[in-house]
Amino acid sequence: MKPNIEYIRKEMARRKWTGSQLAMKMSISRMEVSRLLRGKRVGGKKCIGGLIKAFPFADFNDLFFLD
Repeated sequence: MKPNIEYIRKEMARRKWTGSQLAMKMSISRMEVSRLLRGKRVGGKKCIGGLIKAFPFADFNDLFFLD
């Protein structure tokens, strides 16, 4: 399972969130968010849980690509 970076970036822009704000909402470090947005980090329990926490009303299939 991989995060849908395009969707995440679009939602961040719509909500006018910075990477730091997303990190706070996901309860992970800014560096982890940076890696996520650059495609260097995929999946992982903390990342998946953080995205669901940050975007609670998003459809799971919008947030992630199932491999």
